[in-house]
Order: sequence, then C-alpha cells, then structure tokens
Amino acid sequence: MAISRMEKILIVAHRSQAADLLEALQEAGIVQILDAELAMVSKEWPQLEAEVKPPREMEELIGRLSRATAFLKEHAKAQDGRSMLQPWVAVDRKTYTDAVGTSGPALLKKTEALSQTIEKLKLQAETARTEIQRLSPWKKLQVPLEQLGQFKSVHYSTGLIPTTHFKAAVEALADLAVVKSVDSGLNAQSCLILCMRQSSPEVQKILRQYEFEPVNFEGQQGTAADNLARWQNQLNEIEADLKKAKKDAQDLSDQRLTLEILSDHYHNLLIRRLAETTSPTSQTTVFLEGWTRRKDYPRVEAIVKRFEACDVTILIPCEGEEPPVDIENAAPVRPFEAVTRLYGMPIPTSIDPTLFLAPFFAVFFGLCLADAGYGLFLIAALAWMLKKAQGDKKMFRMLLICGVATFLVGAATGGWFGDAASALIPQGTKLYEIIEGNPQLDQPGLRQRIMLFDPMTQPMIFFLLSLGLGYLQIQFGLLIAFFSNLFRKDWAAALCDQLVWVIHLNCLLGLGLVAGDILPADLGRLFLLILILTSLVIIIFTVRSGGWGGRLGLGFYQLFSTVFYMGDVLSYARLMALGMVGAGFGMAINVLVKLASGAPYVGWAAGAVVFVLGHLLNIALSVLGAFVHTMRLQFVEFFPKFFTGGGQDFLPLRKDYKYIEVKP
Repeated sequence: MAISRMEKILIVAHRSQAADLLEALQEAGIVQILDAELAMVSKEWPQLEAEVKPPREMEELIGRLSRATAFLKEHAKAQDGRSMLQPWVAVDRKTYTDAVGTSGPALLKKTEALSQTIEKLKLQAETARTEIQRLSPWKKLQVPLEQLGQFKSVHYSTGLIPTTHFKAAVEALADLAVVKSVDSGLNAQSCLILCMRQSSPEVQKILRQYEFEPVNFEGQQGTAADNLARWQNQLNEIEADLKKAKKDAQDLSDQRLTLEILSDHYHNLLIRRLAETTSPTSQTTVFLEGWTRRKDYPRVEAIVKRFEACDVTILIPCEGEEPPVDIENAAPVRPFEAVTRLYGMPIPTSIDPTLFLAPFFAVFFGLCLADAGYGLFLIAALAWMLKKAQGDKKMFRMLLICGVATFLVGAATGGWFGDAASALIPQGTKLYEIIEGNPQLDQPGLRQRIMLFDPMTQPMIFFLLSLGLGYLQIQFGLLIAFFSNLFRKDWAAALCDQLVWVIHLNCLLGLGLVAGDILPADLGRLFLLILILTSLVIIIFTVRSGGWGGRLGLGFYQLFSTVFYMGDVLSYARLMALGMVGAGFGMAINVLVKLASGAPYVGWAAGAVVFVLGHLLNIALSVLGAFVHTMRLQFVEFFPKFFTGGGQDFLPLRKDYKYIEVKP
C-alpha cells in the first residue's frame, strides 16, 4: 500500500568475521550492500580501498560446474520431473551439506575426466571416419601405397576428378599422360595419372582446369584396402569405448543433483565474495554501507550482535542521495505489484500505484474477455498452476483474480464460450429451456436472469460503460495527485494542477449531459460559468514561474490539453472493442462446431475437437490482448496523472538458486 521506509546503515566488521557476517546477512536477505564507488564512507575516508581483483578462481570453478552439469544433463536417462513451473529440486540441509563437503568436488573431477574421455573418443572417431571416407574410393587399388613414389623417370598423381569432367580430362591428357581409373563413385572418379617428369607441369595445369582434387598417401604402408580395414577396425574399437563411456555418463547422471547443489553453493559464495571485495576496507576492517527497510533494522541489529567484532549504526543520507525503493501491499493487492514492477519503481517521493491500479486492472481485464466460460477456465488453470508453481507466484495470483473478474463480467454480459448454449444446445430440449428459457412463453432462462445487458444487441451500453470507467480512472488519478500534493503541503500544485482540472473536466461533462437532455437545462449556465473560471485559472496559474508572456502562452497550451484528456477517455473504447471481438470470434467458432458436428459417423468427435481447439485459441489470444491493452491503459493513461517512475529497485544481498531450493 506504500513505499517502504528505508534506513541507511553502516556495518563495521573485522576481516576475520566479515565472511560469516555476510553469509548471515545473505541468509536473511534484508540488506542492500553498496560498493565502494557508491558508498559515502569511501568519500569521507579516501584512504579506504576496495579489492578490484575479481575472484577468478571461483568464477572458473562455477564455469566448470556449469559445464559438468550440462554434460550430465545431456546424458541423463530420462527427465527428472522439472518443468517451467517447477524448475528447482527441493533438498534437505543434510543433502546440501554432503554435496558441498566431499562428494561434490570428487564427482566434479570424475565428471570432467569422463567428459574429456568422451570428447577425445569422439575426435578419434571423427578422424577414423574421415580416413575411411578418404580411402574408400581407392580400395580397388592393388599397388601398395608406399610404392607409388618409387618411380625415377615417371611422375604419378593420385586424386579425384568429377564424373562430369572425367571423359574430357582423359581426352585432354591423351598425348601427355596415362589416366587409370581406379573406381567410379557417384560424383567423382578416383584415378591414377602417370606421365614423364618433364611433362608434369603441363599435366598439372590441365588437371586444374578439370577440378582435379589430389589425394596424398605419403607415410602409409600396404594397399588402400589394408589401410581401410585397419581404420575400420580402429573405428569399431573407438565406438565400443565411446558406447561404454556414454553408459558410464548415463549412470553418473543420476548424481547430477550433487553438482547442481555445488554450483548453487559457489554461486551464492561468489555473490558474498563480490560484496566483500567491492566494499571499502582497511587493513583490518570491512565497511559494509547499505540500505535496509526500517522495519527490518532490528533484525539487522540482532544478526550483527551475534559477531563480537562487528557493529552497526544508522547513517543520515547525504543531500541529494536517494534510497532504493521497495513497495509493500496487503495480501489481496500484492499480486498486482507485478504490474508496477513491469513499469518501474516509483521515485522515493512518489506514490506506490499498486493499490489504486488493482481494481481497475481486474475489471478492465474482465471487460476485454467478457466471457464467463473463459473465466472459469482461467480460474481452474491458474489454481492448478498456483498449486504446482515454485518461486514468486504474484503473476499467477493476479491472473487468477482477473479470471474471477472475467467470470463476473461474462455472466453479466451473457457470454458463455461465446453463444455456445443458444448455438449448440438443441432448441426445445429441457436443458435449452433451463439455460435460454422459452421464448414462446416469454420465460427467461438462467443466462438471461443473471445477464445485465447483451453487448451484441446493446453495444452502446458497452461503449458508454468503457468510456465511463476510463473517465472515472482519469479523475481518480487526478485526485490521487491532488491529495498527494496536499500531504506534501504543495498547495499551489494541488489547486492549480489537479483540483482545477477535476472541476474543469466535470463541467465539460455536465455541459454534455445538459446538451443530451440528461441534466436540467438550468444547470448549463452554472457549468459554463465555472468552466470559464477554471479556464482562466489554467491559463494564468498552471505555469507559475518566468515572464508573464511565456506563462500565458504555456497556459493557453495547457488549456488546449483538454483535447488530450478527451483522447485519453476515448482510448478506453478498446475495452469494448476487445470484448466484442472475442465474443464474435467465439460465436464464429460455435458456427464451425455446428458444421463439423453435422459430419456423418464422426460428427460429434469432430465438433468436440473444433470446440476445444477453437476456444483454447480464442482464450490465448484474448488473454494476451487483455493483458497488454489493460496494462497499456495503466501505463499511458492512468500513471502519468500522479505517478513518477525511475526509482532504483531495492536489491538486498540474498540467496539466489538456479537449480535447487533448500528446505528449512
């Protein structure tokens, strides 16, 4: 409901106890530590220094653990039950301690050795396959390879000529060399070319013209077939060793959790180490300057008192120094903090908008979907996700609340999977009469009795409802800013920047209602008189500094902003548009369901498939559109009326786990 009050603190710790103190603070997760560049103590005492050398060894160890974990995951026998909703494995304290003690480091060495063995075998296998591929075209060559270079007056060349060029190459070399085809492949001919040594340069020139690819057998003994058989035997042995090594890796993958525990342990240790090395220090003392929530300061004191050579005190922030920002809200509103954090934290002197946006966000989301069936589906799906999910569940809880709003709005507008009841339930049946009623007897059904209006037959009601809610939210935003300025005793801003606009816009609305014969005509003069007065106040007092020429010019421009307010209100028409588009899409799906159901034999099954897939698609598209456009209305139309973003998020030193969560 408000921005948390922050205290700036300084913890002084002896070097011998600094690491243990930081571990205790990290476990609590309530203190943000400033580095030496931001800490004021560094400016007060320039002789204090911070280690600039990062802990390379620990970073390298974490990298090794990450690679080893990925290696075991690659060779795992089966999925370990983790999912997007449940990314962490719960471990008890004993399992954690054992992994960090002796079993983890030993397993890391064993895993790295096995990984290196597999990589080496893969490289050897690739070398063997390359040699087999190179020798295969020459398996019919009966001449031992070492004898090919023993001619004195004759030069030989071995290589491949593309099949398409082979005939032409033979003809071109007819007077200079003898071309002996060894074997013919799909794309190239392996051949032996003999010529007199003095003709060799010219022969090589001709061969290059026909894309000749030379093959060198230097250093090899025996025939090509002998070498081919030797490499094949070697490949078989390598593949057998590789298969065994992969089996060992598969067996070892059952212990992957141990390496993941070790990886998370050293990751958190690195966070603490970085906090210590980047803080100002003397030869014997570490100065931990930072921020904590005021309500958490007694806990910080209790933690520090556990260490004899440590102490903590409250500091007065320097002039212009802004504290980090954290927001706190009651449980029903807390899920909507996700929206505030997506926009950005407020500055410390602004307002936490979460409480104010929460009801609007839920109602607007419901209007964009406007289908009770879709709302029930969202409630069921999100309740299941909340039960399964780990970690921060704010977004799921917020969408669950929005699902309830969708159900209520859908029931009020008569949307139940589009018009599924009237379109798909046969008329004249008892079920149809219960839900849709009996038109002949003028008996409304259950759907009509709880429905307030039908957007498809009464779109203007939906349109005016959307604009009315938009106008209400904009007025609410101005009133929030008005009371905020009163609280800060900025009387001029409260009266001239907010209150005058509230009166001005309501007078314009009143004139419109008078023109529409909704309000008595006698009120028109009063609204017009007040409108003239508010216009003068806007022109004269909106800009309260500088020369009068500039002030009046900017004042007229501010008065022109009345048009912008009207544009802001019209922007809320998207609520009606999205609601009706979703309803229309749902009705179109039901038409397709009816057509598919008419197919012989499998009509009922085809209709069910079309119904499920079609409405799932509509739900996905509608939820995405509802979330994005509802969020846009908060960010673009509502927040600028009272909210100033740009605050620095409160980031306390805390445990950060990638693979596990430790049970208490």
